[in-house]
Amino acid sequence: MMPAPMNNPLIDGMMNRLRSDPMLSKNPLAQNLFTCLQSGDSKKGEEIAMNLCKTYGITPEEACKQAMQFFTRR
Repeated sequence: MMPAPMNNPLIDGMMNRLRSDPMLSKNPLAQNLFTCLQSGDSKKGEEIAMNLCKTYGITPEEACKQAMQFFTRR
């Protein structure tokens, strides 16, 4: 059974910012991640996040740090 979608203002704000980026709106991987976030599918979201970390050669901790910097500077 799929978990209920998240109702988190922080996640909603991030999603709105990401959706407004034209490059991300055309990116199939980003769209897949948006679907995971909206549906609350944390297992699939974690799988995508780990694959991105491997692709970019960074740790999950560094990815979280970079994401926080990205979203707090805007």
